[in-house]
Amino acid sequence: MAFWNKKKKVKTDNATEIQEEKTRENTIENVIEKIDVKEQETFVAVSKDDRQRFVRDCCESVMENDRQIEEAKKEYEKITSHLADIQKIDRITGNERKEMVDICKNIVNLVNERNRYKNRELTITESQMRKFEPYEEILVDEIKKMYGAETYQKAIESDIENLNIEKQKLYDEKQEIFEKQNALKAMAKGLSILIISLFVLFIVIYYALEVDMTFPYLGTILLAAISATVIFTESNKNRRDMVLNGRKINKAISLMNRVKIKYVNNVNMMSYNREKYGVKDAKDFESKWNEYCKMKEYERRFRENTDKLNFNSENLVDFLRQKNIMDCDIWISQAIAIVEDKEMVEIRHELNQGRQKMRERIEYNEKIKANTVKQIDELIKQYPEQQNELLDIVRKYSTPEHAI
Repeated sequence: MAFWNKKKKVKTDNATEIQEEKTRENTIENVIEKIDVKEQETFVAVSKDDRQRFVRDCCESVMENDRQIEEAKKEYEKITSHLADIQKIDRITGNERKEMVDICKNIVNLVNERNRYKNRELTITESQMRKFEPYEEILVDEIKKMYGAETYQKAIESDIENLNIEKQKLYDEKQEIFEKQNALKAMAKGLSILIISLFVLFIVIYYALEVDMTFPYLGTILLAAISATVIFTESNKNRRDMVLNGRKINKAISLMNRVKIKYVNNVNMMSYNREKYGVKDAKDFESKWNEYCKMKEYERRFRENTDKLNFNSENLVDFLRQKNIMDCDIWISQAIAIVEDKEMVEIRHELNQGRQKMRERIEYNEKIKANTVKQIDELIKQYPEQQNELLDIVRKYSTPEHAI
């Protein structure tokens, strides 16, 4: 009986943990939706150290932007080269077109024949196979990267949530300080009126009754001195708290801006890779990769038509190389696109979508970079007495060892 109760308790605890995790993920998603991660927040300079720190953060942000732009441009060039190859293939006509199509038909038929031999029970589709084949050698690393990117995304979302909560606390604290300062001002006005009223009262009593008012005068002066000291002390404390609060807010804003950039770039990268490989997430990627590996193992068992397939594949590569096609090998796995226009249209559509995503990624990072450089320039112009120090920081990050 005790053993049963123990098992039941473990299951209950696991269910509770799963429910808490779901609740936390929903909370993070709600926070992310409320925050415009593509917009950078404005930095407010408070002290010399803040300005130096801000310039360093901006330089690091520019370096990250340059790295993202370079990666996106390389991928953009690959996609553009592939689209250029498609245009060259479309321009092939006449007997040469017929020869190319015949070779591709042979390849497609041989592949279909080999697939019929397999009699497999796998969920992976031929379309998915074609997506994986050009990148077969790097897919294991890509799966690891996708797992890492998803874990990193959760960490970024958690950072945004925590920073947003911290920033709100700081703004609330700032409001409290303002209210304290206003209360002190009101108190000072009230005490001033009270003291002046007492002096007027003492003067009236003195002339009306000719009573000695020395002690009341002294008492009132003492009250005024004590009140002024207390108000002055509290006011100075509020000013110090306001400066410290401003520094904390600026630090939170700087961190939030950097995390937003990471969030957008990571989301764009994951979205692009998911579409590129035709997967939902890292778990789905790994599952399909395992299916793909099984498929390749089955193919190893059916080599009867391999020689013919290799022969036609070599002919296709040689033919395309003569037509100045840059990436000839990829068309072996995409031979059906040369045979069927519908498949070619689909490939072109996917490439155009991928290029658009790379263009958006480049434009986003260039915009952020330009805005960051503008902020540095404006800060240097705003504080000319610190110009040399800030320019030294910029030059430091412009040296080869810091270059991306």
